Amino acid sequence: MAKLLFLQDLEYEFLGPMYISSMLKGRGHKVLMRVGSRIDDFRDTISSFKPDLVAFSIMSGSHRWALDMARQIKKEYGINNIFGGPHPTYFPEFLNEEGVDIIVRGEGEEACLELMDRLDMKADYLDVKNLWVSRDGRAHKNDLRPLDEELDRYPFPDRELYADLRGRIDLSVRNLTASRGCPWHCTFCFNDSMRSLYKDKGRYVRIRNADKVIEEARILRDTTNTKTIYFVDDVFGLNSAWLYDFLPRYKREVGLPFVCLVRADAIRKNEKYARYLADHGCISACFGIESGNERIRNEVLNKNVSNDDIYTAAERLHEAGVKFRTFNILGLPGETLEDALSTVKLNIDIKTDHPWCSIFMPFPGTKLTEDAKRNGYLPQDYTIDNLSKSFYAGSNLINHPEIGRLQNLQKFFQTAVLWPWTFGIIKRLIRLPQNALFTAWFGFVYFIVYVRSENRGFWKTMYFTLRNYQHLIKKDKAKK
Repeated sequence: MAKLLFLQDLEYEFLGPMYISSMLKGRGHKVLMRVGSRIDDFRDTISSFKPDLVAFSIMSGSHRWALDMARQIKKEYGINNIFGGPHPTYFPEFLNEEGVDIIVRGEGEEACLELMDRLDMKADYLDVKNLWVSRDGRAHKNDLRPLDEELDRYPFPDRELYADLRGRIDLSVRNLTASRGCPWHCTFCFNDSMRSLYKDKGRYVRIRNADKVIEEARILRDTTNTKTIYFVDDVFGLNSAWLYDFLPRYKREVGLPFVCLVRADAIRKNEKYARYLADHGCISACFGIESGNERIRNEVLNKNVSNDDIYTAAERLHEAGVKFRTFNILGLPGETLEDALSTVKLNIDIKTDHPWCSIFMPFPGTKLTEDAKRNGYLPQDYTIDNLSKSFYAGSNLINHPEIGRLQNLQKFFQTAVLWPWTFGIIKRLIRLPQNALFTAWFGFVYFIVYVRSENRGFWKTMYFTLRNYQHLIKKDKAKK
């Protein structure tokens, strides 16, 4: 049987590799995952396991580390590589990078299974759908296969894939997905691009059978130390009939507290929604505000959520006893300081329990980024390689007169919402130059909010944070 070795540098469980691993192992192939930062961390495994391919599931930003690692392994061991995940899906020109052999676009389970089957049979794989293959200086670009509308055909994610992380990170909170796809069209999100990619190739939004979701959750409860389930669907319970059937059974048959992502307008439209979540185990709900300015939120970001939706949703969640996290963005194209302050004020008004706020990340290919380029907020030659290293590092925008203050405000956003008496002080602080103290304070408050919002263990999460912070520092030094 063929062998696949996943490598990543972040100590975190990702569902994508776990789904692919379970698919491959079900056919008899061998799959391992190793987490590290240097090639020395992987040498023993590469030598003993002797993989046919090394695999990387990458987001934009992490692609730089993965590319460097793949090149080193190819040079020293002669092993070909395959890259999947969001980055090669949306930026397939990644195949043109020196040393890249294969990329997977879109959903990867069936494509990876067919690839490994062919490797096992020593058959060619140039025509496998969803794969783009670089060979002899030529790019072979295959079409996407139709979406599988029966998600329950896929085996449960291989939770043993990340066995190395036991004891290194808090695994008491486990991610689980009940659906794939999102029906909305927000301009800052990639869902529209993915939907276009799969045009005429099947239903984009798909929901799993409630029986299967409950069975998976029950297995997590009974065979691991899982204490909380995090439903990572873009929007949990898109189908209300499914939700009202699922939740009573989940409470009765699983009984673990859970976290989920919702929409404020859905809570407002259904008076019983928040109470129903609370009565069946929801301890934290997350929804997007993005901007406190209703015009920006709906005309620029195409969120289609009103202020009334947000105020009503917050009131109902508070009444039901469900704490909530809000997602917010500062540093948007054309956003003024007054607009940004209104985002803070809205979160204060609704008494957000777990505020979250990022700097706008202009991902090429999204409508909002293309609008920013057209309006002079980004250079015309702006590419994915110009992205900031994280959602919190800084802005890529140019010709934005207030961007310095907006970046400072982002560092104090959570402080202002959690302790409103500081808001007046913060309005003066943000006039100062950006500095390391602001960033350090942000990191401290962010950590507290993260632990509380996801019901995570404090010390294990602190250990994880420090380890990955040291890793980022090492990467920055290596680049210099």
